[in-house]
Amino acid sequence: MNKILIFFVLFLFTIVACDKDSSSPASESGMNNNTGSAGSMSKFTFNGNYLYVVQGQFLQVYNVVNAASPVLKNTIDLKNNAVETIFSNGTNLFFGTQNGMLIYGLSNPQSPDYLSTYTHLVSCDPVVVSGNLAYVTLSTGTRCNRGNNQLEVIDISDVRNPVLLRTYTSFDNPKGMAISGNYLYLCDAMEGFKVLDITDPMDIQEKSTLPSVIAFDVIAKNNILTITGKDGVYQYDCTDPLNLKFISKINVQ
Repeated sequence: MNKILIFFVLFLFTIVACDKDSSSPASESGMNNNTGSAGSMSKFTFNGNYLYVVQGQFLQVYNVVNAASPVLKNTIDLKNNAVETIFSNGTNLFFGTQNGMLIYGLSNPQSPDYLSTYTHLVSCDPVVVSGNLAYVTLSTGTRCNRGNNQLEVIDISDVRNPVLLRTYTSFDNPKGMAISGNYLYLCDAMEGFKVLDITDPMDIQEKSTLPSVIAFDVIAKNNILTITGKDGVYQYDCTDPLNLKFISKINVQ
C-alpha cells in the first residue's frame, strides 16, 4: 500500500475514532459504532481496531490501535482477481467482484474466514448491507461491458447460502449506495442521485432524484450524505430523506 493511500485511510480512521461516541443509530448503513464509514465503492473498510484493504486478489489486515503506526497482521488470498469493493457490517465482510459477492466472517477479525459466494453475470458491483439483506448494483462500464444495469436484493439471513430475492432494472448505470433507516441512496451516474424507499425490499419505490448531481458514490453518516460526483464532493442534510437540503460542495476538476 503506497504512502498516499496510507495517509488517506489513516485520516479517515482519525475521523471515525473521533466519532465513536456519536449518537448515530447502530443500524445506520447496517454498521455498528465501531465500524468505519467508507463508500460502497471503496477498497478498504474499518471494523473495531482493524483496517481491511483490498490489494488485487489479496486482503490485507492491519491493526490500527495506534493510528499513526498501522501494523500488517495478515494477508489473505481471496482467490478472485476481480475484487473491486469491500463493505463491513461489523459481523462479516462483503466483497463486490465482477462476477459475484464474496462473504467472509469476522469471528476472528485478524483472520476473516470464507463463508460463501453469490454469483451473477459479469458486471461491476458495489455492495451494502442492512440487517439480513444485501443490496448489490450491477452496471456496465469499461472493464465490465458484458454486465447489466440493475439493483439486486439478496437474502443473507444464512450467510453461507445467500439467495436472490428480487432484481430491479429501472436504472441507467447504478454505482455506489448507502443505507440509512428505510432509505437507500443510490448513485445512478448520468441519471442523477436517487432516494429509494426500501421499507418493503420486494417493492422498492423511487421517491426523489437530484438530476444535477452526477454521482458515483455516497456515505451516509449522522444524517449527512457525502456524495462523490463528477464535478466535486457534495454534502446534503438527509434528516428528512424526502427533502434533502444542500449544505456544501467542494469543486473538483
